[in-house]
Amino acid sequence: MNDPGIVTRAPELARFIAQATPGDPSTSDLSNRARGVLLGLAVGNLLGLPVEGDRHDWIAESYPDGLTEIDPREANRPMDDDLAQAVDLGEALLAGGDYAHDLADRLVVWAREDGRGIGITTSDVIRELSTGKPLPEPARIVYERRNRIAPNGGVMRCAPVAIARRNDPDQLVADSAVTCVVTHYAATCQWSCILVNAAIAVLVNGASPDLAGLLAAARADGCPDLAAQAHADRIPSDTLDALAQGHQPPPDMDWLMRDHRLIGHTLLALQFGLWAAATPLGFEDALVASVAAGGDTDTNAAVAGAVLGARYGASSIAGRWFACVPQRERIEALSNGLMALSGAIR
Repeated sequence: MNDPGIVTRAPELARFIAQATPGDPSTSDLSNRARGVLLGLAVGNLLGLPVEGDRHDWIAESYPDGLTEIDPREANRPMDDDLAQAVDLGEALLAGGDYAHDLADRLVVWAREDGRGIGITTSDVIRELSTGKPLPEPARIVYERRNRIAPNGGVMRCAPVAIARRNDPDQLVADSAVTCVVTHYAATCQWSCILVNAAIAVLVNGASPDLAGLLAAARADGCPDLAAQAHADRIPSDTLDALAQGHQPPPDMDWLMRDHRLIGHTLLALQFGLWAAATPLGFEDALVASVAAGGDTDTNAAVAGAVLGARYGASSIAGRWFACVPQRERIEALSNGLMALSGAIR
């Protein structure tokens, strides 16, 4: 794709990722973290499904101890859109070749054959894709038609790129953007994918990302002022505000416990991911807290789950949650394949 609206390079951010000081991860630890990314995304998606779109106060009243269980029937249901599209993206990357067009083709088939949970923007773009328009024209058309909105349908599925390109920061940036604009054209959507994938790559490699430094590097590369955009769109921005000032994100999700519009905004999902990289909560408590915040619970928890999985590994995910993941063997094989694609320990 040759389009000036697509982010192709972010040299300061790539340098930041490359210079993140890793621990000394073994091959088994790397594999555990990589599996954690996709399985964390899966259980986050599933945990948030029953209360998708609900207010935080209703969730608190209905689940006084938090929503802690996944419906076991999910193991035999089709994947919801967050997980289904992440798997399609990962398998397109593994297939090689023109993986953006491959992803587009896979999404058209998925929408026709199943499409469970498909979002409005993604559905509109897929209709344009079905007419044979070249990428990224379908996403750009819908972006302009829908008043240049920035939904979370790109960032919800982006994590496979982080695994596959964890040792190639320049390619991580380019592939995060080019696979995002298959359906979501907004610059803030592209940068949400880039930043979440940067954090995941650093975590998979055994380091802890300096989140304020991450945002500063992105700004140096032309990333829009994301906190200002969140303010303009009237969505909570506490995590972005804190990081822009060089502070850690708030330790819990209390900052989201208020009414807000645009619950499916990409910058909300981004903040869930950045928060998950730094919260003192463990995997399960953090994911339960993500769902308790309300709003687009399945997507926000999917993004948080991918980051938490990179941070804590698949071994941190409760067995009772594992048992509810549909097509788990396929997902684990995909994680292994993406790790192999990423190359040796650097």
